[in-house]
Amino acid sequence: MSKKKENPIQTKVEEAVKAVLREANVDYVVVGISGGADSTALLLALVSAGVKVECVHCNFHLRGEESMRDQRWVENLCSRLGLNLRVIDFDVEEYCRTHSGASTEMACRDLRYSYFRQVIAESGAQRIAVAHNADDNIETLLLNLFRGSGIKGLRGMVPDTGEIIRPLLEVSRQDIERYLEIRKEGYVVDSSNLESDYRRNFIRNEIIPTIETRWPGVRKALLTTTANLRSEEKVLDWAESQIIPIGNQLPFAIIEESPDQFWTIYHFAAKWGASRKIVLEMLDVYKKKHGSQLIVGKCWNIDQGRFVYSMRALKFLPNCFEQKANGGVDSVKE
Repeated sequence: MSKKKENPIQTKVEEAVKAVLREANVDYVVVGISGGADSTALLLALVSAGVKVECVHCNFHLRGEESMRDQRWVENLCSRLGLNLRVIDFDVEEYCRTHSGASTEMACRDLRYSYFRQVIAESGAQRIAVAHNADDNIETLLLNLFRGSGIKGLRGMVPDTGEIIRPLLEVSRQDIERYLEIRKEGYVVDSSNLESDYRRNFIRNEIIPTIETRWPGVRKALLTTTANLRSEEKVLDWAESQIIPIGNQLPFAIIEESPDQFWTIYHFAAKWGASRKIVLEMLDVYKKKHGSQLIVGKCWNIDQGRFVYSMRALKFLPNCFEQKANGGVDSVKE
């Protein structure tokens, strides 16, 4: 008897997942399951790939009975698949109260990934597997474009960060839903995703559909853009390794010869934790006072330490740096 032929959409989705896992050399993951289409499809594809999984469901209790409905659905799904499931409850409002400035979205992300990392440490799994898809990456591109991001923001998410793996990143939301139909598997719908209160939802529900009325192929075009920018990023990373010296100081000679002084200072200072605002101040001071003794000793404090202009370089002094007995400016002069 001949073997039943697999549907091409099923093959496409499952092969895409296997390819990402194979590239990362990963066979054991912690996977977050919300019960939505994306995470349900990811779990099915991971099981199909023979990967060992630690299933986690985070209940943020933000949608009343709907949150409990999602939890029950995920519990039933994992039970049917014969998989163990960890369920964790979070108090998002309490987190926001104790973390000034934290939005609901930020709180959920911080709590979720903190727990995922705990499970990674306990289980010995190799990655946190999340269900971001190609459409999510388009939304990320647009979000970062509106924020004024550089290449690292505009190229979107990557399939593997070394901690987080995204096996569905090259798969469209449409193919994910078709995959679930083929597998005869249901999923739950988060009603908050249908509202446009959050920025990402507004882009998903309002902006992209409007653009598609004029440019029907815009999704494919934007995905091509993210792929192109990932290639550009590799070249820039190589250039950075050639231009920016290893260590905690950036000589003025390198800044002076650079075709873009902001880029050079930023890529030196950002690796230590400097913000764009601080880098702009550094550049302004350099341009106004370079060649003058007034530049020496100018400093910027950040959590990890401080940046200081010495006689010949911009230096970063970590908190563990021990100043000379005479302290002050003399401690950073050559």
